[in-house]
Amino acid sequence: MKHHQHRLRILHRARLALLSLPALLSLLCFSAPQAAQAGTELIVIAHKDVALDKISPERMTQIYLRQQQNWPDGQAIQPIDLREGSGLRRAFYDQVTGRSPGQLRAFWARQSFTGMGLPPRQVDSDEEVTRLVQSTPGAIGYVSRKPSGAAVKVLLTANLD
Repeated sequence: MKHHQHRLRILHRARLALLSLPALLSLLCFSAPQAAQAGTELIVIAHKDVALDKISPERMTQIYLRQQQNWPDGQAIQPIDLREGSGLRRAFYDQVTGRSPGQLRAFWARQSFTGMGLPPRQVDSDEEVTRLVQSTPGAIGYVSRKPSGAAVKVLLTANLD
């Protein structure tokens, strides 16, 4: 009987360790983000065929937390995100979604672990965001300056002072 109880305790501890592993790994794998420079603009861009001309911060939150999956015309939304460590990304999540980098990591660790969803695709630069948004139907992203010559729609412009 004691052997059986000891074995159950070991299994329980192993299960707890496995459950907390994704959150721990996500905390260890990301460096502290840099702050956005004062005066930086946040420009929300979308593929030219997206059926909106403006977007609210509330809808951006729903899109980037994967609570809204489709545009009003039924097309799938393809959010493009900057990598953690970007000052613009930190400002975007702080000011638009009201979530800190730590809260965001914990949110996506829970979502991923429970099979409820994966975070948006991440890229390294404004140029990559613009290129992917321009070439991907249903795509949306944010950049620090209006892309020149790119065939994208500007849905929102905000000052990050």
